[in-house]
Amino acid sequence: MKRRLAVHAAFWAAGLLVVRVALVPAEACPPVTAARVEQAIVEAADWLAGGMDAEGQYVYGYDLGADEVSTGYNAARHAGVTMSLVQVYAATGEERFLAAADRGLGYMADRLEQGDGWAAWGRSAADRPTGANALYLAAMALRREATGDPVHDEVMRRVGAFLVGQIEPGGAVSASFDLLAGAPVPGVHGAFATGEAAWALVLLGRVLPGEGWTEAALPVIDYVATARDREEGYISRLPDHWAAYALGDLPPEHLDETRLGLAARLAGYFGMRLRFEAGRTGEGVNLALRWYPGPPAGVGTAGEGIGALHALTATQPSLAGLRANVEERMACTAGIMVERQVTAAQAAALPRPDLAAGAWFYRGYTQMDGQQHVVSALLAALPIVEAREGRG
Repeated sequence: MKRRLAVHAAFWAAGLLVVRVALVPAEACPPVTAARVEQAIVEAADWLAGGMDAEGQYVYGYDLGADEVSTGYNAARHAGVTMSLVQVYAATGEERFLAAADRGLGYMADRLEQGDGWAAWGRSAADRPTGANALYLAAMALRREATGDPVHDEVMRRVGAFLVGQIEPGGAVSASFDLLAGAPVPGVHGAFATGEAAWALVLLGRVLPGEGWTEAALPVIDYVATARDREEGYISRLPDHWAAYALGDLPPEHLDETRLGLAARLAGYFGMRLRFEAGRTGEGVNLALRWYPGPPAGVGTAGEGIGALHALTATQPSLAGLRANVEERMACTAGIMVERQVTAAQAAALPRPDLAAGAWFYRGYTQMDGQQHVVSALLAALPIVEAREGRG
């Protein structure tokens, strides 16, 4: 009997060990200071700004093993990086980041197509992508907020009108506009263009109030909350960090039960994603079951998504129970990503220090959106890290 109990106990102990090590490994949340988070933000922003060419394009990507710079490019990522540089300027006041963002804005302004009351940019002769224009508008709106400079106000209105024109009955958003046909492309909905459009219109309503822009975003947000995943054929709920931004910046009078329910679901997803990331070591059994530590853009979007919802956990009673967990995830992710960033000292021994220092790599490759999304996540986490130091 005792021998049988011992065998059973050993079996359960081994099973629990496998569960703990392989399926639910302990989190690794490196300690981090606010000063280190600030340094990581600035070094990554310098990677983005320092890689711009005379035309206003950023370095798209760099393969460390091959020592090759990518020749590809992407309109939405250009606009997103420009937006993140404006965020960094707003947080640091460093003029070089505003100057770089202005060059990025100039690149888009040079490619604007003017329509009947609207304007939109694109890199091809015929296509005007919704997501790239939404992030262009977001960058201009955040710049307006940070500087008070109205220089882009009329362009913002025209790009806002373009986005409103892309909204279909029911709140869906066409992902592109066909200049040759003179109409939105029917039946094509990008994974993130919908959330991007909603957020851009909310921001435009904040910097140019009373013009109806926020109200134009509400059907889009409700479509995301109630129908988008089913209507557009997603098997599971789409982890839309841009929709999280829209909810986080939505005026309180527009936060009803449906929209707060979407905020809670998104916070839950981002929290699980970041908890999973904190259990990745990239070694041994953990590598076999959890693969390598995640791509920077993927980790970053989860970090900025949960960060965009953080303020709601303080102001909305229905989300108050999430606050401690949201803050823990944000602080943990900041520690993880600061530790993973290539330092200047590490970069000095590499073939191209200028394309390695301040970057986050995934299996030897770094890309502009990796820096963009992690920077935005760290900017959101910085006040949490600062507050924890203050309590300490």
